[in-house]
Amino acid sequence: MAVEETSAEFKAKIMLDEANLAFSEITERKDSPGERIVDGSAWDTGKMDGEFDEEDYHKILELQMEQSIVCDEHPELEEKTEELFKKITPENVEEVLKEVLADRNIRELARISVVIFLLRFPTVQSFVNKGHPLVLATDEYMLENADGENWRSYDNIAREMGWL
Repeated sequence: MAVEETSAEFKAKIMLDEANLAFSEITERKDSPGERIVDGSAWDTGKMDGEFDEEDYHKILELQMEQSIVCDEHPELEEKTEELFKKITPENVEEVLKEVLADRNIRELARISVVIFLLRFPTVQSFVNKGHPLVLATDEYMLENADGENWRSYDNIAREMGWL
């Protein structure tokens, strides 16, 4: 089966949305800024049973902690990622994507989120069966591709960026 290329618009929107969501996720952590620990995650493994391989669980927790530290050190990125996401148009998407990739910290937040996504959903089927809990009715671009194509977009981004 041929792998379809992910459009620049989807790349930009996924990366910005995931980077922005990191800020809401840190508010649920058990630790606090300046005192981030691996076990500070708000994840309840019982509720997430079957979403990831146990061997990947510790790696996911480490990545979440790293992401929290970036959020703590760069709180201005929450607003910046939201504004960049809102300004994406078909005409400017390439410029927005360049700006996202040029910002080391936005790129790092996106990288961590994409890698966690792929650790949680290591195959297309795992994603299709479980779905992404962060997909909201307002995330039209996610809902339009709520099937396996959405997973492939994350996989394509990770491969293209060298994050796997």
